[in-house]
Amino acid sequence: MSDNQEAAKRYIDQLVVKAIEKKKQNELKLAQKNKPKLEYVLFSQFDVLDTLRSKNGRTTVYHLAKKGNPEKQVCCKVVNEDAPDIANKMLVDEASRLELSQHPSVAEFIKVGNEFERPYLMYQWIQGETLAEKMQRHYSKGFRHDHIAWLVYQLAGALEFMHTRGICHLDIKPSNVLVSEGDYVKLIDFGAACYKGESEKHAEASLSYASPVYLQTGTTEPQDDVYSLALLTGHLFLGAVVGDTWNKQLLGRKRPTQIPSHIWTLLKEVTDNPRGHGYTTISFAQQLAQIDTQSLDSNASAPIFSNLRNADLVLTQGKSQDKASSGRFKVLEATLVVSIAAIAGHYFYTQYLSSQKLNAQQDTVSTESVSGIKPAQTASFLTQPPWEIELALNGKGNNFFQTAPYREAYEIQQTNLSKFYEKNQAELESYQTLADELPTQLFDVRKELVAFRETLTGGRALSPAADKAWTSVMAGLNTVSVNSLKLSAVAGSKDKQLTSLILEGEATLADNELKAAWLLNQSETYFYSQVLPKKVLRNISDSIEKNAKERLYDKAIDEAEAARAFFGHTPDLTQKVKDLKVARSEFILFSSVTEQSVFNDQELYDALSDLERNAPKKFNEIIELLNSMAADSINKSHQLSTPAPGAIAVERAVKDYLAADRG
Repeated sequence: MSDNQEAAKRYIDQLVVKAIEKKKQNELKLAQKNKPKLEYVLFSQFDVLDTLRSKNGRTTVYHLAKKGNPEKQVCCKVVNEDAPDIANKMLVDEASRLELSQHPSVAEFIKVGNEFERPYLMYQWIQGETLAEKMQRHYSKGFRHDHIAWLVYQLAGALEFMHTRGICHLDIKPSNVLVSEGDYVKLIDFGAACYKGESEKHAEASLSYASPVYLQTGTTEPQDDVYSLALLTGHLFLGAVVGDTWNKQLLGRKRPTQIPSHIWTLLKEVTDNPRGHGYTTISFAQQLAQIDTQSLDSNASAPIFSNLRNADLVLTQGKSQDKASSGRFKVLEATLVVSIAAIAGHYFYTQYLSSQKLNAQQDTVSTESVSGIKPAQTASFLTQPPWEIELALNGKGNNFFQTAPYREAYEIQQTNLSKFYEKNQAELESYQTLADELPTQLFDVRKELVAFRETLTGGRALSPAADKAWTSVMAGLNTVSVNSLKLSAVAGSKDKQLTSLILEGEATLADNELKAAWLLNQSETYFYSQVLPKKVLRNISDSIEKNAKERLYDKAIDEAEAARAFFGHTPDLTQKVKDLKVARSEFILFSSVTEQSVFNDQELYDALSDLERNAPKKFNEIIELLNSMAADSINKSHQLSTPAPGAIAVERAVKDYLAADRG
């Protein structure tokens, strides 16, 4: 066979291969086209509660509730129709790595499917908050050190388990770490996960947290997850700061004041040598857990968990007295009644013990001793938390005669609060009941809405527009439900929760919950007595200034008078009313004399009267100026043969007012 014949044969073979490949591709496309549409099947079996589209536009996550069984909720991640073909492979890879990584601190894998025209991944839906959401809620405030240590230890356990399976997560960041309502830590989003030593050019990881060696080489090692975990840890200490400032702080040389020196040393060991630091995730977490919990101030930083059960297994032994956070407290605008009643209700028993001791020895206390403390000392003493007051009054070695004046002051305060509580008890309990029942009521409403949709559609799919509107409504309802749980944790009654904690042997935790509630309510008391009035006054002042700027002086004066009716005749408000009346008088008089507006005789007279009453030193100067301007305007009007009614009216009003004043 000649060379030309051989070349022709190879060319024909290539054409045949391409034709076969094209035929297979067409058959595959036809088979895919004939498969049921993924969303149609999903929406026929589930109600869509929320829809989250990925930032890169390749995938969409649906939050779904099973029709007829709304309590059964899952997440379904699907590849979008317009996504490139590589997205299908990435989703299947993510599913397999999630399935192999199943651990109590990892989102539960349910299934992966490809029976429809696109692959999909179903996994556990977790109600709670991501660390990113917690950072946003506690903006610019770092988290409690013991909470960080406990969170990192749980994450480390999940990562260590993954590493034994040869899998690296590679995308550890606040938005991928979720804390459920039951305080369980869950690691989510395995889209960037790879096998150890694997090079995956399509994997997407967060540049702010990824190991620089991984970004440079493209290959993966378990140490890369330790590096990301260290950056996450540092970020939690610093809190949410603008942009990547936190990253620059952690990679810089100077230790931020929010991070203890021994923890800073640990973080620098990892970040300065991303793959040569020698730590596993567990050994890193164990080093982090060596914190002095006795030195913690539970109010100095934000909580991650509502409690810290089993954390004493991790934190430094013998120094774990503070095993609980102050709770998932968000400063809500509850009533002042709730604030004061919580103080009184919690410490009735303390008051009773104090009164018994006082009555037993009151005959020995002299009048001189009781009256021997200064008012400032009494006020300072009574602002302390009740548990500190009790310690000060009943501590060993305290002289009863020296503490007697403070006992009496505290007794009077508690008696008054008790009376106030009794007067408002019914209203307080109604608010607490409302807060307790609200989450359940919202959950029932959600179930009823899901059932109503089933009845309305008869099992058929809604139109795209109606389905979009329904999804939006359910997403809003989910947000309200989560917020109602947070509200219930703060404003609801705590008797059942505390009873359960005590019976479970968590007396310290129960005590800390009470202390946290007292501290929050004290903050609210200050808010309502000091901060809120100032905010209201500032809002009113802004409205007054806006109306004055628009020359709506009557409205501005009415608002200032209304403010005085509420806040009293303070010097600032009194001066504000005077200034507004002077400004109104000047506007009426000068706009009239310049022919911009014409006011009647009574309005001109009242303007002159207000001007003299509120600015007597300025009155004569303005009168002279008005007379001069009126005379000039009248002369010009004679020369031009045009009327000057405003100037004439002002000139006449000034004469009449001065004549009446002299008379």
